[in-house]
Amino acid sequence: MAVGHAIWPDQLHASELALLRPGLPDSLDREPEVLVVGGGIIGCATAAACIQAGFGSVVLVEREALGAGASGGAAGLLVPQSHVGVDPPVFVKAMCRSLDAWRTLESMWPGGVGLLPIDWKGQPQARVNPLRALARLAAGLPCVATGVEVSGVSCSGGRLQSVLTTAGELRPRQVVFATGMSPRIAGLDLDLPASEVKGHMLCTAPTSLEPPDAVREADLARIIDDGRVLMGGTLDLGDTERVLRPQVTERMWHELIAAWPELASVRLEYTWACFRPAHPDHLPVIDRVPGLSNAWLSSGQYKTGILMAPLTGQWLAEWLRTGEAPAGVAPFGLARQL
Repeated sequence: MAVGHAIWPDQLHASELALLRPGLPDSLDREPEVLVVGGGIIGCATAAACIQAGFGSVVLVEREALGAGASGGAAGLLVPQSHVGVDPPVFVKAMCRSLDAWRTLESMWPGGVGLLPIDWKGQPQARVNPLRALARLAAGLPCVATGVEVSGVSCSGGRLQSVLTTAGELRPRQVVFATGMSPRIAGLDLDLPASEVKGHMLCTAPTSLEPPDAVREADLARIIDDGRVLMGGTLDLGDTERVLRPQVTERMWHELIAAWPELASVRLEYTWACFRPAHPDHLPVIDRVPGLSNAWLSSGQYKTGILMAPLTGQWLAEWLRTGEAPAGVAPFGLARQL
């Protein structure tokens, strides 16, 4: 979730905002081929990948609105190169593959996903408004239900048999839990070590100013739509309270002004904080749910959920289709020490 006032919903048209809260459809397939639980960017990208993989019936359920969690407060930057030397090479390689997958989605998904090319220190990278990307993905999905909470599951014989929701019981053939944090659902024996890492962000009014080289080189801030300046997010370790800390955003603003004095004349319009789900090693989990042959999960995407969404979806869709773990997914499995 995000607290404060993020810029992303204010950039959407009314029709796009409506796609984030479709409610409960008149006709809900209660025995879909694939049920995706979670309406963040990972869940929507997974549902999209399942459609592209040929699954005829895909249902996505979300307890709030699409993007109500970390996805709606993220920066939307798709910059694998910024992770070189920071994250494990195998992870950076996966990020590069996922950026390519974003580009493919932009060209092949009906209406695109709002991908915007950017230059990062001479490297062609990209970004999205995360809520616009969610809305456009959702527009191409056959069944999205919001305001539907999963309260429990029934399992037997090594299979998940049914899913109990506030909209009634569903009996999917296969299920993907894309809930950000490890799903805590009655009947699902799964408790992975994880926490949320809070991060503050800020964004200015439109300006024609160009950032100095020092700001660009330090990657302190970047220009987005209408010439607005976006900065963040911080790593506020230990701060789990669902509040915006004005002292944090003021410190960020003063740091930016110190490096870019001209920006002092520009109005600061947006300040917010989001909560990134993270496992102890800061790598995501993408794996089959232990003990169940027809249930998978993606959790703990930390700072790379938007970036990794299309590849994560492709991996999960392939796994559901073939029953075999796809090449490249092993480093993100439960077998590692969390």
